Amino acid sequence: IQLLRTDGDNPKLVEIFLENGTKGLDPQKIRVYHSRLSGRDRYGVIYGDFPTREEAIVAMQALPETIKAIQPFPRQVSKLR
Repeated sequence: IQLLRTDGDNPKLVEIFLENGTKGLDPQKIRVYHSRLSGRDRYGVIYGDFPTREEAIVAMQALPETIKAIQPFPRQVSKLR
């Protein structure tokens, strides 16, 4: 589940999000990744590991309201670039 993505020139946003925006989530299921798209660095925060998109969608419904407010979405790890 994709929780956050941001340009690579703002890594502090990821730190702030991890400190303040992930309350109520299992910290063992939170991952931060770095990617490069069109020559630009990017960072993202994903949550959980689900065998199917449907299972990710069900898990999204159980997220805390504060997390739902940021509009997370299912994301395949293989699609992270």
